[in-house]
Amino acid sequence: MAFKGHHSISRHDGSTQEGWVNYICGHCYNRVSGAVVASYAWQDQLRNTIKNQWVLCPGCAKGSVLIDGKAIPGTAFGPSIQGLPSEVKAAYEEVRNCMKANAFTASELLCRKILMHIAVEKSAPEGKSFVFYLDHLEKSGYVTPPMKGWVNAIRANGNESTHAIAAPSKERAESTVMFTAELLRLTYEMEHLAGKFTAQ
Repeated sequence: MAFKGHHSISRHDGSTQEGWVNYICGHCYNRVSGAVVASYAWQDQLRNTIKNQWVLCPGCAKGSVLIDGKAIPGTAFGPSIQGLPSEVKAAYEEVRNCMKANAFTASELLCRKILMHIAVEKSAPEGKSFVFYLDHLEKSGYVTPPMKGWVNAIRANGNESTHAIAAPSKERAESTVMFTAELLRLTYEMEHLAGKFTAQ
């Protein structure tokens, strides 16, 4: 259905239930009851009704768009991790922002790349094969036997996102990010916190 002009957009004043919507603000990360400024519903080629809502966060006063309930911008997925080297941190934050933008293929590719970042930061030479980096992490003790299964999942999911046409599901991408976050936590954050509290 083509856009039928401004007269087809509903404007809300907050006096009805349609004037408010619950969502997580992608700017301040709070769960809020946002003010719906305007909304527009349309049907796609399969006659599915799609609802667009332009909303304002009452906390930070920044705007978002909800398309069928999915907020843009979304929230960065995954825990914040302390003690990361600058390049590793930049790559991990990029992963979280890819998840925020629902770019699940990109997030899995970056998670795979983070394995190389860690290996190089932990004294592996640059320009080696991916298998070399995984072996280096294992031989150096950063990947222990109980971790091998889920570290391999990071590799396998990243490979599939590289070579397969189909995009990964949100659930798989989330698991890949959480495995990556756990590896970063064990490799960097625990040492960082231990040094911090030992110094005190």
